[in-house]
Parts: sequence; structure tokens; C-alpha cells
Amino acid sequence: MKLFLFVACLLFPLASLIAQEDTTNYQRAIRLIDQGTHDEAMELLRPYLDEERYGNLSGYARYHFARAAYENRQYELAKNVLAELLERSAWERADEARYLLALTHFQLSAPSEALRQVDAIRDESLKREAHEASYEFLKISSSSLLSLQYAAYPENLGLVMALKEKLESQRSLSSSEQEIYQEIRNAAYTQMGNGDKIAPDEVLDVAVVLPFNYDGGSGVNSLQKNNFVLQLYQGIMMAFEEAKARGVAVNFQTFDTERSAEKVSQILRDPFLRKADVILGPIYPEETAEVAAFAQIYEIPQINPLSNIDDNIRDFRYSYLFRPSVQALSQKVIDYCRRFEGNRVALAYSGASRDEQLAGMFTEMARRSGLEIVNSQKLSTRETREFFESLGLGNEEGASVDVIVIFSDDPNIASPTFALVESLESGIPVVVMESWLYFNFANYEMMESQNFHFVGNNTVDFTDEKLTEFRERFLEKFNEYPSSFVYMGYDLTDMVSRVINAASGFDFQENLNRKGFQEGNLTFGFDFSNVKYNNYVPILRLEEGVLTIEEE
Repeated sequence: MKLFLFVACLLFPLASLIAQEDTTNYQRAIRLIDQGTHDEAMELLRPYLDEERYGNLSGYARYHFARAAYENRQYELAKNVLAELLERSAWERADEARYLLALTHFQLSAPSEALRQVDAIRDESLKREAHEASYEFLKISSSSLLSLQYAAYPENLGLVMALKEKLESQRSLSSSEQEIYQEIRNAAYTQMGNGDKIAPDEVLDVAVVLPFNYDGGSGVNSLQKNNFVLQLYQGIMMAFEEAKARGVAVNFQTFDTERSAEKVSQILRDPFLRKADVILGPIYPEETAEVAAFAQIYEIPQINPLSNIDDNIRDFRYSYLFRPSVQALSQKVIDYCRRFEGNRVALAYSGASRDEQLAGMFTEMARRSGLEIVNSQKLSTRETREFFESLGLGNEEGASVDVIVIFSDDPNIASPTFALVESLESGIPVVVMESWLYFNFANYEMMESQNFHFVGNNTVDFTDEKLTEFRERFLEKFNEYPSSFVYMGYDLTDMVSRVINAASGFDFQENLNRKGFQEGNLTFGFDFSNVKYNNYVPILRLEEGVLTIEEE
């Protein structure tokens, strides 16, 4: 960083100041400072500090003496000399002294005093230099300190940029921080040269922000075929190709977060992000929160493709879940359980964040709706048998429960559950997540005969001919059959390209409200009317080997 851009301006002809005096040592001292010989330069300058003898030249000598002290890391000395210079006379180069004094206060960890001096600078070119210096010194400060200083000095663009980057790097923002972030975003980008407002066009611009290297790798060459993010992206890419074939003008760019907060902040500074009409991703909570805050500022729809948890997007108007929220899932299962004659419910759930949240919300809703939770247990593989035995299934005295609800996507819980339900032959309804349909250790005939019911979570319609056609196209392209992540990526992107485009307009929520329920291309469908998640949660069951939606 060039701290003394204006030093050359101070090296004017000395004859006009003091023609009668010898200035040889003064000139030599200036050269020594530039050469880094600060102690000797300061000794040569001391005689010239006498204002009575040297007049106006003494002001310049004081400035250069302070400059030598600053570069010699004698910050207290530099501060005292500059303060005396500014107090004793109306020196004609006062802005240069204020700039150097501001740098000195920054070095002394006194940002309030430093910013006060920067604010007093009147020369526009020097003020820009001071703002850049403010950024360099303040970018490592805490958001609380920066917010406090911003309240006093909102015109300091270096402070604004430091605060903006600090807020973007945080996992979550308080309501007051969100207000500050909203306020500073245009000033930070426009005035610091990061671009003007992007003019709208007729092209669907999509930023795909995903953690491809979530396990610590780097670059696409390190990705394995079983990488679930890569599979999600394969589905996204196929949907984009088909959208283009339908005549939709699409431009998309892909960004790898690499599970790095620093990388996410870097991605958000890319000009394409501000131009985007929609952001697909990220997936993980801390990354989702950071991108959601960015999307809120620039009013860009941002969609988490896999999560059911809305904690990190609840307060952000432009952020969505492609899947149903925990609340939507809970409400649907509550409504379904109330259809049965009895009201006794046994609840089991895994230790995953979503499942624990589901269990907590379901329990609260159940109590309000008149359902009785007779047993609630967090399960591991070993505890599954204990849970079922506690319900009295298969006993002559009869079961103590009317319906069993299991919130888990874990095959290690599903496998013993299938075996136990089949052996006990109780016939009691068992409500599980639709992910259990994908497990290869259970056949449809067994799941149908044992009264399993599946909670729709953007469920793929396995009986639709379009799915068969898609599987064949995917096999031809990638030499393997698609996974559930491929289906999610494809249907998400297909839906987006049909909701916002040049023909329909680019107001995402308005278009969602107008469309209401939408049939999925591969899934049973979506409904985002007036909500920020898929509110269509069908309960499914197998009938004669066919997955069907149960009647409401």
C-alpha cells in the first residue's frame, strides 16, 4: 500500500521559503528517509523544527520528522509531532499531516481517532487514499467495532467495504446487522468501483453454488462418481440442456464452495452473482446462511436443493427450500395420523438435525391436536429392536399403539425396522420417509403387505413413463443409472426454468403464486404458493406394486 502519495508535493523549491539559510541537511534528510535511514534523518531535521528561525520550513521539517518516526515504528513520537504541528499553526499542507496522523492512530489501535482524522481531510484525492488505508487497517476488525464506527463515519468507503466483507463472512446476521448490510451494499459496490446496477435482460442467468469438494479435495478431477453433489449437478446440467432445447435462453455458471467460508466470500464478489436471476445452492447450513444474506441484499431467489431445515433462511425473503420444510412435513403427518381410529402414536427418530427437529415439532403439534405420544425415542441401529418390543407388537394382550411414525433416512435404521415389522406381523400402520423406497434391501411386495406409508419429500414417481425415458437418457450420457440426487437436481432446475424465463417474466415468487400446484417432470409435484418451500407433501403407499397417493 502506498502510504505517502503526496510526499513529492512537499519537495518544492526551498529558496522561496528561506533563501538566506543553508538547507543542505534538510534536503539530505529527505533523501535518507526515502532510503530507509530514519534515525540519521531525524537528527538532521531537528534544527529545522525551530519555527522562529526557519519559519514555514519548520512545518515541513516537522512533517518529515514525523514521517521518519512513523516508518521507524516510533508511533507515539510521530503522533505527538503531528498533533503539535496541526495545533500550532494553520499549516498549508494540513491534509497531508491529518492523513499521516490517521495512519499513526491506526497503528496505535485507536480507530476512532484515526477515522476522525480521515473525516477531516478535504482533498478528494488524498481522501480516497485515506479510505483505502482505512480498509487495509480495519478489515481484520470485529463486526461490532466496525458497526459502531460506521454509525459515526458512514462516508468512509474503506470502512464500509471492511464492514460489508465482515458481515458476509459471518454464518448468521442479527436483525440490526441485516439492516446495516442492506444500507451499505450499494455504496460499497458502486462507490468502490465494483460495478453499477446490472441491467435486466431476456436471458435466464443461473449461478450454481455447490460444495463439490465437500470432503477436502480440489478441482473437478478429484471428484468420484459417488459424489452426491456431482450427481446433483448432473441432473441440473441435463435440465439446462433440455430447457435450451425448448427455446429458453439460459446462461449458467458453476461455483465450488469447497466447504470454505473464505471461498464463499470470494464467490459472492464475482460479478455474475449480482447479475444472476436465481442461485441454486448451497447445501450446508453455514454456507446457506451467507448466500441467503447476499441474496436478500440483491433480491435474487436462492434455493437450497436438498434441505428440509429452514433455520438459516427463515428471515430472508428471497431464500427457498426446494423440499418441504420441517413444519410442512410435521403438519402433514399429524393430519394423516388423525385419520386413524386410535390416537396413540409411537415416535422414533434418528440423531440427524432434521429428524430431531421433526420429532420436536411433531410432538408439539401432536399434543395440540389431541394425539397421544405413547413412546418417543431417538434410535440407533441397536435400539430399534428395543423400541418395537416396548410397543407390545405381536403380544396377545394387544399393542399399546395405533400408529408408528419413524423420522429417519438412515438405512441402518430402516433395515432392522423392515425385518421386525415383518416378523411381528402386527398390521399397525408405519409412517416413514419416502427415502425408504430407495433402499435395495426391501422389496415393494413386503412394504405393501406390512402397511408402510411414505411421507412425500419431493418423491419421484417411479411409475411414470417419463422417469423411464429419463433413466435411459442418463444411462446413455453417463454410463450409469441416475441416483436420487440426480432426480432432485433435474426437477429443481426444470421447475425453475419453467417458472422464470423471458416469456413468463423473472418475478419468482409472483410466478409461483400464479402457478399454484405444479406437476413435476419426474416427481409428484410442487406447491410454493405464498410459501418459501414445497408445501405439497403427499402420503404415499404401494398398491399392487404401484406407488400411489393416498386419498386426503
